[in-house]
Amino acid sequence: MTLNCVAIDDDNLALTLLKKYCGKIPSLNMTATFSNPMDGLAHLKHNQPDILFLDIDMPGMSGISIAQKATEKSEIIFTTAYRDYAFEGFQLNAADYLLKPIEFDQFFQAINKARDRIAIEKIKQESFKNDDFIIIKVDYKNVKIRLSQILFIEALDNYIKIHTAKKTYVTLQNLKGIGEILSPQNFLRIHKSYIVSLSRIDFFTKEHVHIQSHQIPIGRTFSKKALALMTK
Repeated sequence: MTLNCVAIDDDNLALTLLKKYCGKIPSLNMTATFSNPMDGLAHLKHNQPDILFLDIDMPGMSGISIAQKATEKSEIIFTTAYRDYAFEGFQLNAADYLLKPIEFDQFFQAINKARDRIAIEKIKQESFKNDDFIIIKVDYKNVKIRLSQILFIEALDNYIKIHTAKKTYVTLQNLKGIGEILSPQNFLRIHKSYIVSLSRIDFFTKEHVHIQSHQIPIGRTFSKKALALMTK
């Protein structure tokens, strides 16, 4: 996957270096560079790069201000000669922060961070393009639950507990039954008592899956298949 990049920096030498580094990585395409921050911002109004390199301290408009106005679809990598600006950069959820003079190894690591974030976001979007839902019966009511909101599903004897980002629902159903109507591309049974949403997994070990504050066990009989699918 080719990632389009744009760089905005009032230092032309820095722009030349970023362009040179991008040229060393075949999957990167530096589509535009700007030494004037206002020109760069005007370009961003009509273009959405995958990765946006921003110097923080520029005359006329700071990189922080540009980041606040830029599209959320761009992964931002701040570049600056001043270490004091790092905290401001991370407050804006930047992919990374590079201190000048920038070494290629640091640049490469920052690109990998941005690439990982882009890949994760793409998976989330493709998993639930239509924001499909299921309907369950809760206290004599038919309740519609968006699949994209489900964190995991837990078995409780003849009932199941559906944990979502905001609420938990209990309904008369078994785990096998609910598992048959859920897409195997999006949901995975990891234990006799648990089905998890693949896009909601924060991290996992050989023994557990972690989703937000929940630690969910991986059953021995499910372990091999579950770990293979999660590490794809």
